[in-house]
Amino acid sequence: MLNPSGATPSGATVTSTLDLAEGLRDRRRYLRELDCARGLAILLVFLFHAWGLSSLQLPSSATPGLSLIAGGNTGVTLFFVLSGFLLSLPWLRHAADATQPKPLLAAYFKARALRIVPLYYIALLLTWLLTGNTATVARAALFQFVGFQAFPYSVVWWTLVTEVQFYLLLPVGMVLWTRGRWPRLLCIALLLAWAACYANLVLFGELASDKSFLLTKSVFARAPAFLAGIIAAAIWLRLLQAPAWSRQRQLARWGVLLLLLTALVLLERLLLAVTQMGTGAAESSWHIHHSYEAALWAVIILCLLLGNLPAKGLLVNRGLAIVGKLSYSLYLVHVPVLFYLIYPMRESMGAAAYHASGWLYLMPAAALALSLALSLASYQWLEKPFLRRKRALPV
Repeated sequence: MLNPSGATPSGATVTSTLDLAEGLRDRRRYLRELDCARGLAILLVFLFHAWGLSSLQLPSSATPGLSLIAGGNTGVTLFFVLSGFLLSLPWLRHAADATQPKPLLAAYFKARALRIVPLYYIALLLTWLLTGNTATVARAALFQFVGFQAFPYSVVWWTLVTEVQFYLLLPVGMVLWTRGRWPRLLCIALLLAWAACYANLVLFGELASDKSFLLTKSVFARAPAFLAGIIAAAIWLRLLQAPAWSRQRQLARWGVLLLLLTALVLLERLLLAVTQMGTGAAESSWHIHHSYEAALWAVIILCLLLGNLPAKGLLVNRGLAIVGKLSYSLYLVHVPVLFYLIYPMRESMGAAAYHASGWLYLMPAAALALSLALSLASYQWLEKPFLRRKRALPV
C-alpha cells in the first residue's frame, strides 16, 4: 500500500523476487505510479514499433484508442517527462525544506552513470559483434547521435543521447534556480533565450534538413518534455505540503478523475492528428506537438499521484510496475526482437496475406514475451549489481 505521498511505509519491503524499490537510495520515496508510467511508456513504444514493422496503416475511420498504438512513440516523450520529474525532485525538496539533503553533484553523476552506461555499453558491444559496424558503435559509445546505421539495434539509441544531454544540463539549471535571486534571474534569462530560439526553429524554421532533424532529436527541441516533468514535480511537492489539499483530497478525487480522463482524451485526439498527418510530416512541420504531448503526460502523472481515483488500479498495479522496472532493458532489446520475428514472416507471406492472418497478432505477442524474458534476465544479471552500487551512494 502507498501512503498519501506515494511512498512505501517506513520499513516496508517488497517480498517478491523483483524488488521494485531496487536502486533507490531512500526506499521510503518509491512511487509506484511512476514505475507504472514507465511501464505504460515502454508498452506504447513497443506497440508503435510492432505497428511500423508490420507495415500497418491507420484506417480513415480509426477506432478510438488505435492512434495510441500507431502514435505510440509518444512513450518517448513520457520517458523524458518522467526523467524531468524524478531527477529534479532532490533539488526541489531541498529548495522547499533546507533540512532535506542537498544533492551532491558527484553522487548525482555517479548515479546516472551506474544506471545507464553499463547496459548501454553491453548493448553496443553485442551490436558490434553481430554487425561489425565499428564506426557507428564508436560514435554511439561517445553519445553521438546514431539513427538507422546499425538497424535494427540502433533505432532507439538517440534517446539515450538526449537523456545524457539533459543529465548534464539539469544540475546547472537547478543550482542557478536554488541559489538565490540573481542566479534565479539568470536561469530565467537563459530559459527565455532558449524559448525564443526554440519557437523560431519549431514554429518558423525548416526542419527537413539532416542537421535540423538531429536538432529536433536533441535536448534543445525536447526540453519542453523535461521542463514539463520538472514543473509537475514542483506542483506535486507544493500540493503535498498544502494543508487545504490534504483536507480536501477525498472531495477532489472526482475532479482529478475528470481531469485525468480529459487529458487522456486530448492525448488520443492529438496522436490521431499526428498519425493521420504521418509521423515524418508531423516531425518536420508540426514538431511542437511533442510539447503538447509532454504537457498532457505531465497532467496525467500528477493525476495519478494526487488522486485516490476510482479504478486507479487499471493504470497503477504491480504488473505494470514490473514492466516499468524492466523498461530500460526492454527498451534496448525490443526492436531487434520484433524485427527478426515479424520481418521474415511478413516478407515470406506478403504484406496483404500477413495482415489477414493470425500471425499479425501472434508475432508481436511472441516478441513481447521474448523481450520480457530477455529483459528480466538482463535486469537480474546485468542491471541489479549496478543498481545496488547506485543505492550505496549518498542520498
